[in-house]
Amino acid sequence: MQVDFLGHAAFSIRNAQARLLLDPHRPGAVGGRFALPPIVGPFDAIAVSHSHEDHAGWTPALGTEVLYDTDVSFSGFSLQFRTVPHDDCGGTKMGFTRMIKVRSGGLVVVHCGDIGAFAAGDIAWLSGADLLLVPVGGTFTIDGAGAAALVQACAPKLVVPMHAADPRIDLPLAPIDDFLAACPRLVHRLPSVDLSAPPAAGSVVLLDSP
Repeated sequence: MQVDFLGHAAFSIRNAQARLLLDPHRPGAVGGRFALPPIVGPFDAIAVSHSHEDHAGWTPALGTEVLYDTDVSFSGFSLQFRTVPHDDCGGTKMGFTRMIKVRSGGLVVVHCGDIGAFAAGDIAWLSGADLLLVPVGGTFTIDGAGAAALVQACAPKLVVPMHAADPRIDLPLAPIDDFLAACPRLVHRLPSVDLSAPPAAGSVVLLDSP
C-alpha cells in the first residue's frame, strides 16, 4: 500500500487494484476557514470517519460517489470501523467519530478519525497496525500528549501525525512539534509512505502536504 497525505485528515491509500480516499475536506470548509487546495481524483471509493465537512467533503472532482462508513471489502481492501468519542467527555460535546482500519496485502493502516479519548478496548483494536494516522492538534481531538500516549499504548510500527496546525487552516490547532516533543521516536520526512518498503519500525513519518 502507498499512503499519501492530502492535508488536514485526508489521505490517499493505493493498492494494486484501487485507490481509496479517507476523510476528504470540502474546499472552503468551516465558513471559509480552509484554504487547502481541492482534492482531485479519480478515486475508486471514499471512507469517512464522521460527517463533519472537514472530513466528509464530497465534490465531483473526487471521481466517485462510492462512500463507505461501515465494514466492507472491495478491490483488495478490507475496511473495519470502530466508534470512539470525538471529545474527552464521552461524546456529550462533539458526538462520536469512527476509526477506520484498512487492510490490504497483509498490511494494516488505521486512521483514528477525530478521536478525543480512548479506552482499553480501543487499544486492543489498534494494536498490530503497520501505520497509524493520528490527530495531534487538540481542541477537537486528543492533543500531542494524548496522541503520544496512544502511540505508546498500541505500539504501531509507523505513525503519521495529522489534524494539526496549518497556516492555511484557521482553526485553533496545536503544531505537530508538540506531539514530537512528547513522542520520542525517530522522525522521517517523506513525500509518501510505501509500506512495501517502509522506514524503520518505531518511526514517526511527517508526510509532505499539498
